[in-house]
Amino acid sequence: MIFAALYADNALDYLIYVVFTLVAVVIAMVLHEYAHGLVAKWNGDYTAKYSGRLTLNPLKHFDPIGFVMMMLVGFGYAKPVPINPGNFRKFRRGLFTVSIAGICMNLILALLFALLICLMGLGMVLTDSEIGVNVMFYFARFFIVNMRLNLSLAFFNLLPIYPLDGFRIVECLTRRGNKFCAFMRTNGQYILFGLVGLHFIVSMAMNYFPQIPNWFAYIDILGTYMSYCTYYVGLGFTLFWSLMMPPLREVFNAVWILLMGSI
Repeated sequence: MIFAALYADNALDYLIYVVFTLVAVVIAMVLHEYAHGLVAKWNGDYTAKYSGRLTLNPLKHFDPIGFVMMMLVGFGYAKPVPINPGNFRKFRRGLFTVSIAGICMNLILALLFALLICLMGLGMVLTDSEIGVNVMFYFARFFIVNMRLNLSLAFFNLLPIYPLDGFRIVECLTRRGNKFCAFMRTNGQYILFGLVGLHFIVSMAMNYFPQIPNWFAYIDILGTYMSYCTYYVGLGFTLFWSLMMPPLREVFNAVWILLMGSI
């Protein structure tokens, strides 16, 4: 697992971070899909509710491929919540708000986890207990995993590729019959599989052939996009809280170092 491999120094640490990642994946995916269903209901479509998907039960939102992707590489998807746009009171507004709901939920969660990361950093600075520092350090790592996974899910779904949320957003903002949307409906899933496949190939090559130059990593378009978005937006969120709350400014550098270790 990507986060466990980044943080773990021994077998016990590895197990702890696998559990951290599992919990974080469940939180990010379940609330993402729940947001879609809830906003659809607000727009007049009760399809998600009647199909049993307006729930926080993780099993209802489980997609095996998307779940494995989230656990292994840090981005993926859950089983899409069923919606019927024909039930929306206002079609375009409903389609747009439902499409953006999951992304917004993940960004809000990432912002909240950034606050918790800063608070853990402040706690580590203020406490004199070595045990307390170690406990808060693990919590900080847990919150970093949560923040990064929520950012990953948000930015992955923001891609304007069918069947991701970003495509739905583009679709509802363009005219019916738009050539880009028509192309993506036909070929989007193949483009997505191609990008994910390229990510795996480049990642494996960089891991097993250290002599490969660093620039080769930029061939992985999807991985580069995800890494930069999650890292810099996460850093921006922690900076936001450190500016909003003066006591947190003292720990920003420490939090930045923690985040540097999570690239």
